[in-house]
Amino acid sequence: MFYTFLSLDEKTLKLVVVFFIAAFLWILVQVLNKALVNALTVGTPRGKRLRTLSSIVKNTLSTAILIFVIIEVLTNLGVSLAPLLASVSIAGLAVGFGAQTLVKDVISGFFLLAEDQFDEDDDIEVAGKRGIVEKVTLRTVWLRDKNGSVHTIPNGTITTVTNFSKKK
Repeated sequence: MFYTFLSLDEKTLKLVVVFFIAAFLWILVQVLNKALVNALTVGTPRGKRLRTLSSIVKNTLSTAILIFVIIEVLTNLGVSLAPLLASVSIAGLAVGFGAQTLVKDVISGFFLLAEDQFDEDDDIEVAGKRGIVEKVTLRTVWLRDKNGSVHTIPNGTITTVTNFSKKK
């Protein structure tokens, strides 16, 4: 059995090694992410924010690992990546122009979460609306005003936040 493993051709052996490395890195990202979040959220009210940010990092690293595997597999199979990368770049540019607002909202949401400007259950005023923050996502802030109406505010439109809940 060991002899048959050694008799694999070089391309197959490379693919097996790539898959093992990718699986190891993916498991490492999952375990370290979970351990870090558990260590940092013990007894803190910022657990939701940290879990959101850590899921972004985890998904980004997992996507990078997947792209690495796809590139290695295609290269190993003899597929020329230059035309593929050129096509993907052009498509990415077109999608980027179409999704400018979405990208702006997500980037703004990331900084809102990272900078700890406000959290759920805070009383804030943003975009001319005042209320209690019900939910903060990467794309939007959900704010319930005193009349019970819920306002969904895209993060990209938030320029000034007044937080009435934060005291020095």
